[in-house]
This record gives sequence, structure tokens and C-alpha cells, in this order.
Amino acid sequence: MFSSEMNWFILQVFLILMFLSFWIKPTRISISKSILLKYFAEQFEIALKSKKDGPKLMFLSIFLLIVLSNLCGLIPNSFTATSHLTTNLFLSVPMWTGFFIFGWVTFTNKMLAHLVPNGTPTALISFMVLIELISTSIRPFTLSIRLMANMVSGHLLLTLLGNSMVNISFIILMVMVLVQTMLALLETGVCLIQAYVFCMLLTLYSDESDYAK
Repeated sequence: MFSSEMNWFILQVFLILMFLSFWIKPTRISISKSILLKYFAEQFEIALKSKKDGPKLMFLSIFLLIVLSNLCGLIPNSFTATSHLTTNLFLSVPMWTGFFIFGWVTFTNKMLAHLVPNGTPTALISFMVLIELISTSIRPFTLSIRLMANMVSGHLLLTLLGNSMVNISFIILMVMVLVQTMLALLETGVCLIQAYVFCMLLTLYSDESDYAK
């Protein structure tokens, strides 16, 4: 319980420090950060049917939370919150449930029609409805498992390499340091990509339940 509370506390501290400004004029880091956030916000806006700022900012906030959680795992002696399935489900299940309920309450007929693809034979309609319901219901779980598996695999590999760098020769140690540095850079990219994929899939789920346009 204490470890999970510390994970959320660390994420909140990083979010607070990320948006603090200690200089009168924007620094290069703050300018780069603003450009990066603007780029991802535009990507979410393109994927969303709604052009309002609310949904875009919501997905951008989730993206920042996941990115910071993923990057925290690259710090030595730290813990990655997204490597736990419960944390990922905490983010995906409420979002998917809200989209699902909104779609069925507001666009019931169109949601029912979505369960049967065009051109489906009459004999297979009931079977296709069952398949579509199952595939739709497991979406938050597959989304969470995907993020967890990618974070666990990469961080576990870095940990194993770090533990194997004890009592080895100097030449092998240099090679291991080089390999681990390259893997750490690769894992940094994976942290950004997995957070982006997580949020983009959520935007697609949101679009599938919104037939207003």
C-alpha cells in the first residue's frame, strides 16, 4: 500500500515540477516542451471527431501521466507504476466504460448496427454479434496488458544487464555499459511510443461511440 501511494506521489511531484517556471523568459527546455506538447495535442485533435479543447486536453493529460510514469522506471532504484496491471486498468476501464455507456445511451440503433458488419450472411449474424461484443469488452484489458508487457520487458532487461555487471573484466564492462546505454535510449523511445499508442487507441474508442458526425 505504501509503495503504491509513493508511486502516485512521485507522479504528482513530476507533474508539478514539469510546469513550474523559474525564469522570466522561456528557456530552451520550456520551448521544446511546449512544441512537443503542441505536436501531440494536434495529433489527438486529428484523431478525435470533436474539435473542442476539452477532449484534446483530457487525452493529453493522460499521455503526460503515462509518459512520466514510464520514464520514472528508468531512474535507478525506482518503480514503474504502469508495469502493474491495476494502474493501467485504473486508466483504461473508466475511460472505455464512459465511451461505451455514452454510445449505447445516445446512439443505440447505430451501436447495434455496428455489431453486424456489412455483408454478413444471415446465418452468421448471431455469431458475429457475440464476437463483436467479446472483442469490444476486452479492449480495456488488452490495452492495459499491452502497456504493462512493454514496460516490464524493457525495464526487466535493463535490470538484468545491470545486475550482470558485477565481477567482470574491464573490457566486458565497457561493452556492457555501451549496450545498456543504447538500450536505455531505446527504452526512452518505447516509453513515449507506448504512451502515445495508449492514448491514440483511447481516442479511436471514443470516436467509435460518437456518431454525432
